[in-house]
Amino acid sequence: MLKKGSLKIIPLGGFNEVGKNIMVFEKDNEIIIIDCGIMFPDDDMMGIDFVIPDFSYIKKNAKKVKAIIITHGHEDHIGALPFLFKEINAPIYATRLTLGLIKIKFNITQKNGSIEFNEINTEETLKIGQFSIDFFRVNHSIPDGVGLIIRTDIGTIVHTGDFKFDYCPIDGKVTQFSKIAKAGEDGVLALFCDSTNAEEVGFTLPERDVGKTLLEKFNNADKRIIAATFSSHIHRIQQILDVSRYLEKRVAISGKSMLKTIRIATELGYLKIPEGTIIPITKIDDYPLNKIVILSTGSQGEPLSALRRMALNEHKRVNIMTGDMVIISASPIPGNEKAVSSTINMLIRQGADVFYESIAGVHVSGHAAQEEIKMMISLVKPKYFIPIHGENKHKIQNAKLARELGIDDDNIIMAKNGDIIKMNSNLCRVSNNLKPKTIYIDGIGSGNIEDIVLRDRKLLSRDGVMLIVSGIDKQSSKIVYGPDIVLKGIIYIDNFDETMNKCKEQVRSSIKDCLRKRIANSSIIEKNVNEKLGKFIFKKIRIKPIIITKVITV
Repeated sequence: MLKKGSLKIIPLGGFNEVGKNIMVFEKDNEIIIIDCGIMFPDDDMMGIDFVIPDFSYIKKNAKKVKAIIITHGHEDHIGALPFLFKEINAPIYATRLTLGLIKIKFNITQKNGSIEFNEINTEETLKIGQFSIDFFRVNHSIPDGVGLIIRTDIGTIVHTGDFKFDYCPIDGKVTQFSKIAKAGEDGVLALFCDSTNAEEVGFTLPERDVGKTLLEKFNNADKRIIAATFSSHIHRIQQILDVSRYLEKRVAISGKSMLKTIRIATELGYLKIPEGTIIPITKIDDYPLNKIVILSTGSQGEPLSALRRMALNEHKRVNIMTGDMVIISASPIPGNEKAVSSTINMLIRQGADVFYESIAGVHVSGHAAQEEIKMMISLVKPKYFIPIHGENKHKIQNAKLARELGIDDDNIIMAKNGDIIKMNSNLCRVSNNLKPKTIYIDGIGSGNIEDIVLRDRKLLSRDGVMLIVSGIDKQSSKIVYGPDIVLKGIIYIDNFDETMNKCKEQVRSSIKDCLRKRIANSSIIEKNVNEKLGKFIFKKIRIKPIIITKVITV
């Protein structure tokens, strides 16, 4: 009889942060990948568009990869797929709407014909090598989300995906509790459980509660309404359209991602647009102000989004008017709080009445609160519990809930990105860590987050730059030009002229010192100038600007 090999599970993202979700499941030289998302940058990641996982391990084991399974269509679960497919090619499995959103991404960067897309049927078992996978429908802030029941010869693993329990969802498709309970009755080795909302007591409010608030706000609006939400939040968009239709208002859409998602969701039947409700944004001036709703991107304060451009008075079609009602129907993703707050303040300064989650109840979470997590654990009855999808503070609260329900401390695995979790029927432990790098995307380029480029950007933002140009004569070993000093991004220097003269003296002294030692190599002289001037500047005015010296030899 063949010995059963252990199951190796490696989270490459999503275990120390909100976003960048990806997990590798490896069994007997076969790999399936669950999700492949991006993370939005923190404030100190200057100029970075987003962050993706480190695919080094997957690239190294590319021949083992049999499938990529996606739980739902949010960016933190699908956004990094085009970058993964620069390294490998494997069949993608996802539900219908999720596939539609994935294909939009590959239309930009890849030919669809080179990728195998497979639609998940939640009523059928998917068999891939050593893995037999059943899917259960979950509620979330996007339709067509699924959790996974992964069966192997060493036991069953349940992966919740992002979930909450909504007993009256907008699309009528409730969570498939019977499948979760059946897996629990049959025996579950380990539960990988969403932690994002584990700090919140009670139950997450149902999506329909937002619809009631929107109806109240829309009904009280005297002028235009500008409603911003995630372009992927199909249920929220549906409620905005339905309320607008009920109050006989017209809806104009602003934002490329919103237009694309609405088109795909409508074509696939996930969004039903009431007849005569949507108008082109070029026609908004043809209707009374109190009959116009502008559905916009920008709920996260994104620099190029429609709402941000309105706030900056840079939008081509929409200028904020006094009395406009702006509804930001989303909560800030961690890292976006300052951008959202800045957008709100700019809108208020222009005279808009702004309503957002913390003051108006115009948003509910798509993630399970504590009572729903307890219900999931109680249904699944796992031997081992592994909190996923969240920062450490979220995972700790999730683990606390599992402990309250009787799961032993030794059976709660607090894993982090890069951990190699080895599992068999009577063991679950972290054996090693791959130490994955954090890869940032800046335009079309990518690299390690510790790259000197980012460090330079941080220095530039804080202390500015000094540009120094000087000329030397090799034969006479004399300075024949300069030094000239140009400052960029340095806001204030006390006794400016005196300080600049002393800086020039430092540069001359450094160059002459090199020339006396018969050092005529420009690179060595420049390095010497940078070091000595840097020390002088810090001692004199307590800043550390980037110093760029150019010595020209004649």
